Amino acid sequence: MLRPSTERITIYVLRGIFFASAVGIGTYVSREVPTIDPFVSMLIAGALAAVVILVDTLSARSSIANVSAIVFGLIIGFIAANLFIGVVSLMGDFDKPQGALALRFIRLALTLTFCFLGVTYILRTKDDLRFIVPYVEFQKRTKGPQPLILDTSALIDGRVVDLGAKNLFDAPLVVPRFVIEELQRVADAGDKTRRARGRRGLERLKALQELPQVDVELSETTVPTVEEVDRKLVELTKARDGKLVTVDFNLVKVCDVEKVKVINLNDLAQAFRAPAIPGDRIVTKIVRAGEGPTQGVGYLEDGTMVVVDGAREKVGQEIPLVITSSIQTSAGRMLFGKVEEEKAPA
Repeated sequence: MLRPSTERITIYVLRGIFFASAVGIGTYVSREVPTIDPFVSMLIAGALAAVVILVDTLSARSSIANVSAIVFGLIIGFIAANLFIGVVSLMGDFDKPQGALALRFIRLALTLTFCFLGVTYILRTKDDLRFIVPYVEFQKRTKGPQPLILDTSALIDGRVVDLGAKNLFDAPLVVPRFVIEELQRVADAGDKTRRARGRRGLERLKALQELPQVDVELSETTVPTVEEVDRKLVELTKARDGKLVTVDFNLVKVCDVEKVKVINLNDLAQAFRAPAIPGDRIVTKIVRAGEGPTQGVGYLEDGTMVVVDGAREKVGQEIPLVITSSIQTSAGRMLFGKVEEEKAPA
């Protein structure tokens, strides 16, 4: 189970305050108008508040919580409420005492509703929304370390957990909600290999969250007009002025074209790689025949391909082998080995 982000908790608290305030207004109305039953008044006010919260939930798009967004949302809410109050005051006769009392109730309800909707909307859209005033455009400015946006391949790869455990990151790690949803889809796939990769990605994310020295943010921000996950990642990285962390070679090329900062974990591993040492012994499952006449192909847990000489006839079997060499490129790592010869009993 993934823990909810701070932004989501803030919105839940706001919803609770809004609902309690609405019920309080219902109580106030029943006191001012003795003919209205207090229970009925509170029930109606609570039902209306529940409808507003439901509408807000269904229209949710993205999320971020900070003081400036709350203040701006309140300002927008007050302005919108006063505009509607002005329209309502022109539609009826509110000069009489009963009419003035009704207008007070309407003003309270509209102000509360629009302030709530204004704050929650700004909280959800601040990352990718630009507020335009004549000749001036206010855009998000990032202070401090640039956030690192993790994609699906980086989580499945899992090396970010090891790097985080070694205190390498001094910037927040951002995992978009749509990346988690893609991992869940992969984990539910019919293919056994894909299912294992998806589950590994979710497990690595949980391990990353459990590191006390790493700040992991589950971002609700999305790009509704874009369906492709890679495209969403590029746009989100631009909006957050961050760096995209991936092992997807094609996505790295797209980021290079779009001038988006990207960290390729394979390039990082290549920069820190130690010289290959032949002679390492491992056990892996041969999943298919290779291109050579005697070659078989297997994969390590992290997806690294292993080309094994002499394993063509051992497809479907787990065999011991000896690593003879390895190749590390920006597209990934490839190992070469040979079947370990069984020693004859003494």
